[in-house]
Amino acid sequence: MLDDLGVDAAYTHDGSDHKDLRDIAQISPDKSRYKRQRILFLTRDPRDTAVSGYFQVNKRHGLEAGPMGDCIRSPKHGVEKIALFNLQWFAAASHMRKIALLRYEDVQRDTNDALRSIGKFLGKSFEESQLADVAVSRSFKRMQQSEISGELGARYGGRLQPRNPDDPESFKVRKGKVGGYLDYLGADDIAFCDNVLARLDYWKRLDEAFQRHGISYADDRAGVN
Repeated sequence: MLDDLGVDAAYTHDGSDHKDLRDIAQISPDKSRYKRQRILFLTRDPRDTAVSGYFQVNKRHGLEAGPMGDCIRSPKHGVEKIALFNLQWFAAASHMRKIALLRYEDVQRDTNDALRSIGKFLGKSFEESQLADVAVSRSFKRMQQSEISGELGARYGGRLQPRNPDDPESFKVRKGKVGGYLDYLGADDIAFCDNVLARLDYWKRLDEAFQRHGISYADDRAGVN
């Protein structure tokens, strides 16, 4: 989406990519190398991220991580690593020169408003017609169609090509459903994830981080809260 709006951005998983096979102890909490950059940190429900990660690991990277229940418990791919990685960034946010936290769920709920607010944070002004066009052309359904047609692969290479065109779960643009973990995890797995997040006090710490550094959606305010 940002590419379509002419935003020149660098994207990184900051060492957390599944193919790197790192547990959280191998990912430095020191983010000082980024402190002079303008950082937009996108966060998503760790339960949804863990399920998405399972398909990334097994269907796209071809790594062996066992069944989904094992993968979400894995120190290299699972929900605890994901939550702790996010918490690293929440803690580091106060040391950044310019940072805004953005919820994936907010982008899904109102893409136009999210893009407008990102523009304010970046010091850019987008025409409303631009936002509307990008929100439609980069809707999840249209993105899936672009991956199937090869448009995304031609533009971005193999990282946005389906590994198996006959298997929708192998697509990079797979589902993107908020709360989609409920479609894949059984009661025991959901309880495991919820217990991890409760032990880490994750939701309270997320709310506190967004109160300080969350991107602002108010029409008369730019940047972050």
